[in-house]
Amino acid sequence: MSVVRVGRARLAMALPQHRKQLLSIKSAELDDLFEAYALSAAALERLSTQTPIQPELVAEYRDICASIQTEVLRLLAGSGAAGNA
Repeated sequence: MSVVRVGRARLAMALPQHRKQLLSIKSAELDDLFEAYALSAAALERLSTQTPIQPELVAEYRDICASIQTEVLRLLAGSGAAGNA
């Protein structure tokens, strides 16, 4: 599975109210965000299970994932698709 598809699927799980739009919308800009989200979420998972835990780095990657989610929601709203669940 491509990194873009992984990121799209992860975001669909993280934002269930927007799942239908996330799985159907086509956008190069969103594809870049899907890829970034896949990589950031995977890094967050790795960091969360490493010992010793590095709380600052875990918090940084949580913030990155949250920022990507916010940007995706902004783009969905701009496409007119955000309200269609």
